[in-house]
Amino acid sequence: MTPIPPPFDDVEVRQALNLALDRDRVVQILGGPEAMSPTCQQLPPNFPGYEPYCPYTMDPGPDGEGSWTAPNLEEAKRLVRRSGTTGMRVSLEYPPAFWPQGGPLADYLLELLDELGYRGSVRTLPHEVFYDRRNDFQMALAGFGADYPAASTLISNFHTCGASGTPMSGFCDREIDAMIRRATQMQVDDPAAAGALWAEIDRAIVDQAPYLWLVNPINVAFVSEPVGNYQSSLQWEILLNQLWVR
Repeated sequence: MTPIPPPFDDVEVRQALNLALDRDRVVQILGGPEAMSPTCQQLPPNFPGYEPYCPYTMDPGPDGEGSWTAPNLEEAKRLVRRSGTTGMRVSLEYPPAFWPQGGPLADYLLELLDELGYRGSVRTLPHEVFYDRRNDFQMALAGFGADYPAASTLISNFHTCGASGTPMSGFCDREIDAMIRRATQMQVDDPAAAGALWAEIDRAIVDQAPYLWLVNPINVAFVSEPVGNYQSSLQWEILLNQLWVR
């Protein structure tokens, strides 16, 4: 696994970006509050193991509990100054074919880097180059979704030392790996206990800030007036066999 490149090999720099990010602005860029909700953690709402956690906000709750409310730019700038990385160049990469709103989002992220004292630039790449495992990058736009409704699919595939997907942050923490292995086994034997452990793992990952978490998409479905008993699942979305038509 490629290690985390500078300046993001410093955990305080990663935390600073999460603190400075105006997630409401990102929501507006990506479709508005009807389509997106802000987040600063890996697990989404209504998912096994989810507990609201966001230390990267103005006036966070006790021990970081709760949701994002507003950026804390001053604290972010303080962390960057303490890291000694002010003035470094940072290149942001993304594949336009997969990010139709990538231009406005990249413009905002460049503005954010500038506010923190970095010299940012943007590089657009064809998807086959962007997702090539040999592509080394400093900062990249990426998205992910769950294959099935279990915390492991959103954590094990992205936050273990042996994670193989692309693009990857390079994050590796052996203690968190051990927790993930325990939770994966508990997921089969004791789902309730596993949920509590996945929540602990989620918080531990957020504290290390390997990602700059942006938003969770909101699924919106349109049905005609005669349709009843609309149901949706985390895995399959609309359950067609449960609908009836008057």
